[in-house]
Amino acid sequence: MKTLYTPIIKGKANDLKAIGRMPQNLALRACPLVELLTPDEPNEIAVACHRFGSQLRKYCPAQRVSVDLHAIPPNLAGPDGAPLLEHVFAYLKGIGISFVPVFGFDHEPELWDRVSCVAHQNGRGLTFRITREDLLFPDDTVDELIDRLDSSELDASQVNLLIDLGTLNGLDGADLAQARSESQDFIDLAMTARMFGLVSVVGSSMPKDVTAIPKEGHAGVARSELPLWLGVAQSLSETHVAFGDYGIVHPNFSAKTLATNANAKVRYTGPREHHIFRGYSLREGIGYKQYHQLSQRVREAPVYLGRDFSYGDDYVWRCAELQGSSGNLGTWVEVDMNHHLVFTATQLARIEARIASGMSMTEVEAIAE
Repeated sequence: MKTLYTPIIKGKANDLKAIGRMPQNLALRACPLVELLTPDEPNEIAVACHRFGSQLRKYCPAQRVSVDLHAIPPNLAGPDGAPLLEHVFAYLKGIGISFVPVFGFDHEPELWDRVSCVAHQNGRGLTFRITREDLLFPDDTVDELIDRLDSSELDASQVNLLIDLGTLNGLDGADLAQARSESQDFIDLAMTARMFGLVSVVGSSMPKDVTAIPKEGHAGVARSELPLWLGVAQSLSETHVAFGDYGIVHPNFSAKTLATNANAKVRYTGPREHHIFRGYSLREGIGYKQYHQLSQRVREAPVYLGRDFSYGDDYVWRCAELQGSSGNLGTWVEVDMNHHLVFTATQLARIEARIASGMSMTEVEAIAE
Protein backbone atom coordinates (compact mmCIF):
# COMPACT_ATOMS: atom_id res chain seq x y z
CA MET A 1 0.00 0.00 0.00
CA LYS A 2 1.23 3.49 -0.83
CA THR A 3 2.25 5.71 2.04
CA LEU A 4 -0.01 8.75 1.81
CA TYR A 5 0.70 10.61 5.02
CA THR A 6 4.00 11.51 6.74
CA PRO A 7 3.20 13.92 9.59
CA ILE A 8 5.97 15.20 11.85
CA ILE A 9 4.98 14.47 15.44
CA LYS A 10 6.61 15.65 18.66
CA GLY A 11 7.64 12.66 20.77
CA LYS A 12 5.43 13.39 23.77
CA ALA A 13 3.00 11.00 25.40
CA ASN A 14 -0.27 12.60 24.28
CA ASP A 15 0.89 13.04 20.68
CA LEU A 16 1.88 9.36 20.58
CA LYS A 17 -1.46 8.34 22.10
CA ALA A 18 -3.17 10.21 19.25
CA ILE A 19 -1.22 8.14 16.72
CA GLY A 20 -2.03 4.90 18.50
CA ARG A 21 -5.77 5.66 18.40
CA MET A 22 -5.86 5.88 14.59
CA PRO A 23 -7.91 3.13 12.89
CA GLN A 24 -5.65 0.42 11.50
CA ASN A 25 -6.67 0.94 7.87
CA LEU A 26 -5.53 4.57 8.08
CA ALA A 27 -2.43 3.87 10.19
CA LEU A 28 -1.19 1.50 7.47
CA ARG A 29 -1.10 4.40 4.98
CA ALA A 30 0.81 6.67 7.37
CA CYS A 31 4.46 6.84 8.42
CA PRO A 32 4.89 9.61 11.02
CA LEU A 33 8.29 11.13 11.70
CA VAL A 34 8.58 11.23 15.48
CA GLU A 35 11.05 13.66 17.05
CA LEU A 36 12.77 13.16 20.38
CA LEU A 37 12.44 16.52 22.13
CA THR A 38 15.34 18.03 24.06
CA PRO A 39 14.52 17.83 27.79
CA ASP A 40 14.51 20.83 30.11
CA GLU A 41 17.79 19.78 31.73
CA PRO A 42 20.77 18.44 29.70
CA ASN A 43 21.50 15.76 32.31
CA GLU A 44 18.00 14.31 31.80
CA ILE A 45 18.58 13.25 28.19
CA ALA A 46 19.18 9.56 28.99
CA VAL A 47 15.96 9.40 31.02
CA ALA A 48 14.10 11.23 28.23
CA CYS A 49 15.38 8.72 25.67
CA HIS A 50 14.20 5.71 27.68
CA ARG A 51 10.81 7.34 28.27
CA PHE A 52 10.55 8.09 24.54
CA GLY A 53 11.10 4.45 23.60
CA SER A 54 8.80 3.16 26.33
CA GLN A 55 5.99 5.46 25.23
CA LEU A 56 6.36 4.43 21.59
CA ARG A 57 5.98 0.80 22.68
CA LYS A 58 3.08 1.55 25.01
CA TYR A 59 0.98 3.88 22.86
CA CYS A 60 1.66 2.97 19.21
CA PRO A 61 3.64 -0.30 19.13
CA ALA A 62 2.42 -1.40 15.70
CA GLN A 63 2.90 1.93 13.92
CA ARG A 64 5.85 2.22 11.53
CA VAL A 65 7.68 5.48 12.16
CA SER A 66 10.72 7.49 11.22
CA VAL A 67 12.67 8.38 14.35
CA ASP A 68 14.69 11.60 14.61
CA LEU A 69 17.13 11.53 17.56
CA HIS A 70 18.82 14.80 16.65
CA ALA A 71 18.34 15.99 20.26
CA ILE A 72 20.99 13.53 21.51
CA PRO A 73 24.46 15.14 21.77
CA PRO A 74 26.83 13.14 19.52
CA ASN A 75 29.36 12.23 22.20
CA LEU A 76 26.94 11.33 25.00
CA ALA A 77 27.25 7.78 26.35
CA GLY A 78 24.38 5.55 27.41
CA PRO A 79 24.05 3.57 30.65
CA ASP A 80 26.11 0.71 29.20
CA GLY A 81 28.95 3.05 28.16
CA ALA A 82 28.10 2.78 24.46
CA PRO A 83 27.12 5.93 22.54
CA LEU A 84 23.60 6.92 23.57
CA LEU A 85 22.40 7.35 19.97
CA GLU A 86 23.15 3.73 19.07
CA HIS A 87 21.87 2.58 22.47
CA VAL A 88 18.45 4.14 21.85
CA PHE A 89 18.15 2.75 18.34
CA ALA A 90 19.13 -0.71 19.64
CA TYR A 91 16.53 -0.38 22.39
CA LEU A 92 13.80 0.52 19.87
CA LYS A 93 14.74 -2.47 17.73
CA GLY A 94 14.79 -4.73 20.75
CA ILE A 95 11.27 -3.80 21.82
CA GLY A 96 9.92 -4.35 18.31
CA ILE A 97 9.33 -0.80 17.07
CA SER A 98 9.14 -0.71 13.26
CA PHE A 99 11.33 2.33 12.63
CA VAL A 100 13.74 3.92 10.20
CA PRO A 101 16.39 6.38 11.44
CA VAL A 102 16.42 10.02 10.30
CA PHE A 103 19.31 12.18 9.12
CA GLY A 104 19.42 15.71 7.76
CA PHE A 105 22.04 18.20 6.64
CA ASP A 106 21.26 20.25 9.75
CA HIS A 107 22.32 17.30 11.90
CA GLU A 108 25.95 17.05 13.06
CA PRO A 109 27.90 15.86 9.97
CA GLU A 110 29.86 13.27 11.97
CA LEU A 111 26.61 11.46 12.72
CA TRP A 112 26.12 10.38 9.12
CA ASP A 113 28.30 7.27 9.30
CA ARG A 114 26.64 6.23 12.55
CA VAL A 115 23.05 6.78 11.40
CA SER A 116 23.65 5.10 8.03
CA CYS A 117 25.18 2.14 9.88
CA VAL A 118 22.01 1.87 11.99
CA ALA A 119 19.99 1.96 8.75
CA HIS A 120 22.00 -0.96 7.37
CA GLN A 121 21.71 -2.98 10.57
CA ASN A 122 18.00 -2.28 10.97
CA GLY A 123 17.26 -3.20 7.35
CA ARG A 124 14.28 -0.87 6.86
CA GLY A 125 16.03 2.05 5.18
CA LEU A 126 16.49 5.70 6.09
CA THR A 127 14.54 8.97 6.08
CA PHE A 128 16.52 11.96 4.83
CA ARG A 129 15.02 15.19 6.17
CA ILE A 130 15.49 18.13 3.77
CA THR A 131 14.90 21.65 5.10
CA ARG A 132 13.79 24.78 3.26
CA GLU A 133 17.37 26.04 3.43
CA ASP A 134 18.59 22.91 1.61
CA LEU A 135 16.27 23.77 -1.30
CA LEU A 136 18.05 27.07 -2.04
CA PHE A 137 20.86 25.28 -3.90
CA PRO A 138 19.16 22.10 -5.13
CA ASP A 139 22.00 20.88 -7.38
CA ASP A 140 24.51 21.02 -4.52
CA THR A 141 22.07 19.38 -2.11
CA VAL A 142 21.28 16.51 -4.47
CA ASP A 143 24.98 15.99 -5.27
CA GLU A 144 25.86 15.79 -1.57
CA LEU A 145 22.91 13.52 -0.90
CA ILE A 146 23.98 11.09 -3.63
CA ASP A 147 27.60 11.18 -2.46
CA ARG A 148 26.52 10.23 1.05
CA LEU A 149 24.33 7.37 -0.15
CA ASP A 150 27.06 6.03 -2.43
CA SER A 151 29.74 6.24 0.26
CA SER A 152 27.53 4.30 2.65
CA GLU A 153 26.24 1.88 -0.01
CA LEU A 154 22.62 2.73 0.77
CA ASP A 155 20.18 1.98 -2.02
CA ALA A 156 18.02 5.01 -2.84
CA SER A 157 14.99 2.74 -3.14
CA GLN A 158 15.16 2.31 0.66
CA VAL A 159 15.49 6.03 1.32
CA ASN A 160 12.57 8.36 2.06
CA LEU A 161 13.08 11.99 1.10
CA LEU A 162 11.06 14.20 3.42
CA ILE A 163 10.98 17.90 2.49
CA ASP A 164 10.27 19.80 5.69
CA LEU A 165 9.12 23.33 4.85
CA GLY A 166 8.43 24.11 8.50
CA THR A 167 5.95 26.85 9.29
CA LEU A 168 3.90 28.37 6.47
CA ASN A 169 1.88 30.57 8.80
CA GLY A 170 1.95 34.18 7.65
CA LEU A 171 3.33 33.48 4.17
CA ASP A 172 1.59 35.29 1.32
CA GLY A 173 0.68 33.82 -2.05
CA ALA A 174 4.03 34.66 -3.62
CA ASP A 175 5.97 33.03 -0.76
CA LEU A 176 3.84 29.89 -0.93
CA ALA A 177 4.31 29.72 -4.71
CA GLN A 178 8.07 30.01 -4.17
CA ALA A 179 8.06 27.18 -1.63
CA ARG A 180 6.06 25.05 -4.03
CA SER A 181 8.44 25.79 -6.93
CA GLU A 182 11.51 25.02 -4.83
CA SER A 183 10.01 21.71 -3.71
CA GLN A 184 9.11 20.74 -7.27
CA ASP A 185 12.59 21.55 -8.60
CA PHE A 186 14.31 19.61 -5.86
CA ILE A 187 12.13 16.51 -6.24
CA ASP A 188 12.59 16.57 -10.02
CA LEU A 189 16.38 16.73 -9.64
CA ALA A 190 16.50 14.08 -6.93
CA MET A 191 14.27 11.60 -8.76
CA THR A 192 16.28 12.11 -11.96
CA ALA A 193 19.46 11.22 -10.08
CA ARG A 194 18.01 8.21 -8.21
CA MET A 195 14.70 6.43 -7.76
CA PHE A 196 13.98 7.14 -4.11
CA GLY A 197 11.54 4.92 -2.28
CA LEU A 198 9.29 7.73 -1.09
CA VAL A 199 9.10 11.50 -1.41
CA SER A 200 6.92 13.68 0.80
CA VAL A 201 6.31 17.40 1.32
CA VAL A 202 5.60 18.63 4.85
CA GLY A 203 4.50 22.06 6.06
CA SER A 204 2.25 23.64 8.65
CA SER A 205 -0.02 26.69 8.81
CA MET A 206 -0.90 26.18 12.47
CA PRO A 207 -0.43 29.45 14.40
CA LYS A 208 1.97 29.47 17.36
CA ASP A 209 -0.66 30.77 19.77
CA VAL A 210 -4.24 32.05 19.91
CA THR A 211 -3.54 35.71 20.65
CA ALA A 212 -5.04 36.79 17.31
CA ILE A 213 -8.36 35.09 18.14
CA PRO A 214 -10.84 36.96 20.39
CA LYS A 215 -11.46 35.43 23.79
CA GLU A 216 -14.31 32.94 23.59
CA GLY A 217 -14.20 33.41 19.82
CA HIS A 218 -13.50 31.26 16.77
CA ALA A 219 -11.21 31.55 13.77
CA GLY A 220 -10.53 29.49 10.68
CA VAL A 221 -6.89 29.21 9.60
CA ALA A 222 -6.30 28.14 5.99
CA ARG A 223 -4.41 24.85 5.63
CA SER A 224 -1.96 26.32 3.10
CA GLU A 225 0.11 23.14 3.16
CA LEU A 226 -2.67 21.20 1.41
CA PRO A 227 -2.95 23.20 -1.88
CA LEU A 228 0.85 23.59 -1.87
CA TRP A 229 1.26 19.82 -1.76
CA LEU A 230 -1.46 19.29 -4.37
CA GLY A 231 0.34 21.70 -6.68
CA VAL A 232 3.62 19.81 -6.28
CA ALA A 233 1.90 16.46 -6.84
CA GLN A 234 0.15 17.80 -9.94
CA SER A 235 3.38 19.06 -11.49
CA LEU A 236 5.15 15.73 -10.81
CA SER A 237 2.39 13.38 -11.92
CA GLU A 238 4.78 10.48 -12.57
CA THR A 239 6.14 10.62 -9.01
CA HIS A 240 4.06 9.68 -5.99
CA VAL A 241 4.40 12.53 -3.48
CA ALA A 242 3.08 11.93 0.02
CA PHE A 243 1.64 14.70 2.18
CA GLY A 244 2.78 15.76 5.62
CA ASP A 245 2.07 18.37 8.27
CA TYR A 246 2.74 18.94 11.98
CA GLY A 247 -0.72 17.94 13.11
CA ILE A 248 -2.19 20.60 15.39
CA VAL A 249 1.19 21.65 16.86
CA HIS A 250 3.33 24.56 15.63
CA PRO A 251 6.61 23.34 14.05
CA ASN A 252 8.70 25.35 16.52
CA PHE A 253 7.08 23.85 19.59
CA SER A 254 9.57 23.09 22.34
CA ALA A 255 9.12 21.12 25.53
CA LYS A 256 11.02 23.94 27.24
CA THR A 257 8.26 26.44 26.48
CA LEU A 258 6.32 27.03 29.69
CA ALA A 259 2.56 27.52 29.27
CA THR A 260 2.37 30.12 32.04
CA ASN A 261 -0.76 31.84 30.72
CA ALA A 262 -2.30 29.18 28.53
CA ASN A 263 -5.81 29.58 27.17
CA ALA A 264 -8.32 26.79 26.80
CA LYS A 265 -8.77 25.97 23.12
CA VAL A 266 -9.96 23.23 20.80
CA ARG A 267 -8.32 22.84 17.39
CA TYR A 268 -10.61 21.04 14.93
CA THR A 269 -9.44 20.27 11.39
CA GLY A 270 -11.78 20.69 8.42
CA PRO A 271 -11.32 20.21 4.66
CA ARG A 272 -9.60 23.53 4.04
CA GLU A 273 -9.11 25.12 7.46
CA HIS A 274 -8.02 24.54 11.02
CA HIS A 275 -10.92 25.72 13.17
CA ILE A 276 -9.72 27.11 16.49
CA PHE A 277 -12.26 27.57 19.26
CA ARG A 278 -10.78 29.76 21.99
CA GLY A 279 -11.83 30.04 25.60
CA TYR A 280 -9.92 32.20 28.05
CA SER A 281 -6.98 31.92 30.44
CA LEU A 282 -6.96 28.71 32.46
CA ARG A 283 -6.03 30.83 35.47
CA GLU A 284 -9.35 32.63 35.34
CA GLY A 285 -13.00 31.76 35.94
CA ILE A 286 -13.74 28.05 36.01
CA GLY A 287 -10.34 27.07 34.59
CA TYR A 288 -10.27 23.69 32.86
CA LYS A 289 -14.01 23.18 33.33
CA GLN A 290 -14.56 25.67 30.50
CA TYR A 291 -13.67 22.77 28.16
CA HIS A 292 -17.22 21.50 28.69
CA GLN A 293 -18.51 24.72 27.12
CA LEU A 294 -15.86 24.67 24.39
CA SER A 295 -16.88 21.10 23.51
CA GLN A 296 -20.50 22.20 23.23
CA ARG A 297 -19.44 24.95 20.83
CA VAL A 298 -17.48 22.48 18.70
CA ARG A 299 -20.33 19.95 18.67
CA GLU A 300 -22.78 22.63 17.53
CA ALA A 301 -20.47 23.88 14.73
CA PRO A 302 -21.19 22.80 11.12
CA VAL A 303 -17.69 21.31 10.83
CA TYR A 304 -18.24 18.73 13.61
CA LEU A 305 -18.40 15.23 12.12
CA GLY A 306 -20.10 13.32 14.92
CA ARG A 307 -18.86 11.21 17.81
CA ASP A 308 -18.24 8.12 15.63
CA PHE A 309 -15.69 9.81 13.39
CA SER A 310 -12.68 9.42 15.70
CA TYR A 311 -11.62 8.98 19.31
CA GLY A 312 -11.12 12.75 19.48
CA ASP A 313 -14.65 13.43 18.23
CA ASP A 314 -16.11 11.02 20.75
CA TYR A 315 -14.22 12.76 23.56
CA VAL A 316 -15.61 16.12 22.44
CA TRP A 317 -19.13 14.67 22.47
CA ARG A 318 -18.74 13.15 25.94
CA CYS A 319 -17.17 16.32 27.33
CA ALA A 320 -20.06 18.37 25.93
CA GLU A 321 -22.48 15.98 27.65
CA LEU A 322 -20.58 16.33 30.96
CA GLN A 323 -19.97 12.58 30.83
CA GLY A 324 -16.26 12.79 31.51
CA SER A 325 -13.46 14.94 32.80
CA SER A 326 -12.73 18.31 31.23
CA GLY A 327 -9.13 17.09 31.00
CA ASN A 328 -5.98 19.19 30.87
CA LEU A 329 -3.78 20.69 28.14
CA GLY A 330 -2.23 17.29 27.39
CA THR A 331 -5.66 15.68 27.08
CA TRP A 332 -6.66 18.19 24.43
CA VAL A 333 -3.44 17.70 22.47
CA GLU A 334 -4.42 14.02 22.24
CA VAL A 335 -8.04 14.81 21.37
CA ASP A 336 -7.30 17.51 18.78
CA MET A 337 -4.37 15.59 17.29
CA ASN A 338 -6.32 12.35 16.95
CA HIS A 339 -9.17 14.06 15.11
CA HIS A 340 -6.64 15.79 12.85
CA LEU A 341 -4.71 12.60 12.02
CA VAL A 342 -7.88 10.63 11.28
CA PHE A 343 -9.42 13.45 9.25
CA THR A 344 -6.28 14.08 7.19
CA ALA A 345 -5.55 10.41 6.53
CA THR A 346 -9.18 9.92 5.44
CA GLN A 347 -9.01 13.01 3.22
CA LEU A 348 -5.81 11.78 1.54
CA ALA A 349 -7.34 8.35 0.88
CA ARG A 350 -10.31 10.05 -0.82
CA ILE A 351 -7.98 12.19 -2.92
CA GLU A 352 -6.01 9.13 -4.01
CA ALA A 353 -9.22 7.29 -4.92
CA ARG A 354 -10.41 10.22 -7.03
CA ILE A 355 -7.11 10.42 -8.89
CA ALA A 356 -7.20 6.65 -9.47
CA SER A 357 -10.70 7.02 -10.94
CA GLY A 358 -9.36 9.43 -13.56
CA MET A 359 -10.13 12.78 -11.94
CA SER A 360 -7.48 15.37 -12.72
CA MET A 361 -5.40 16.99 -9.99
CA THR A 362 -7.01 20.33 -10.89
CA GLU A 363 -10.46 18.88 -10.24
CA VAL A 364 -9.25 17.31 -7.02
CA GLU A 365 -7.80 20.63 -5.85
CA ALA A 366 -11.12 22.34 -6.55
CA ILE A 367 -12.86 19.85 -4.25
CA ALA A 368 -10.12 19.41 -1.60
CA GLU A 369 -12.35 17.57 0.87
